[in-house]
Amino acid sequence: MTVVAVMAAMLAAAGVGTIVRFLTSLLFNDQFPVGTLAVNLLASTLLGLLVGADVGDSMSLIVGTGALGALSTWSAAANEAAIMARRGEGYLALAYLALTVLSGVTFAWFGLQLGQAL
Repeated sequence: MTVVAVMAAMLAAAGVGTIVRFLTSLLFNDQFPVGTLAVNLLASTLLGLLVGADVGDSMSLIVGTGALGALSTWSAAANEAAIMARRGEGYLALAYLALTVLSGVTFAWFGLQLGQAL
């Protein structure tokens, strides 16, 4: 693929990832950001799978950077933790951030193992 084609595909994939994340947040985030946590863990798993399966540069850029990069976002998790902290739920915010980071790394490792096994 040409550089322009990869960039166009990344842009389209990022649009899909962003919309999925937004809709998931709308549907599942209430007092606790379950939707954001779920998409972050899904993206971590799938990114590990891509890396483990060694799908190639173009596919890694399009799916990994484009779709999964837009699906998962640290800024949304940080913003949701800040909202919890402003509501006086500082311990819940810290627990959410710890859960996001630790489970994200664990899910990425799981995806990596799965990708390498394929």
